[in-house]
Amino acid sequence: MITPRRQFHLGIRALPWILALAGVLIPLIGSGFALWPFAVGWLIVLALAWAVGRSMLPTRTHRIAAAVIAIPVLLLLAWEGGWWMVPADIAWLAVSVAERPDQQRADTAS
Repeated sequence: MITPRRQFHLGIRALPWILALAGVLIPLIGSGFALWPFAVGWLIVLALAWAVGRSMLPTRTHRIAAAVIAIPVLLLLAWEGGWWMVPADIAWLAVSVAERPDQQRADTAS
């Protein structure tokens, strides 16, 4: 049974993924679909990040470190669309920092 608190955590954890999807779709649609190769590339990167995150179940510290490291990488890849992923990364960092250290990822495993 999903309690309201657990449902809140599931919704908050979805925010970075929603922002990442918006970061792919906004430039794609805004360019009249001219940037489709970059959109496909970023969708592949996002799918790999999701798959790795699900298989490894990183700790809170690992998620924070990965989000901090991803910011300069995304800024270096700004011309390839990395700039549009920065809000998702900052949201991911904020969610990871706001999470209690003793909270397990069991609520997202289902």
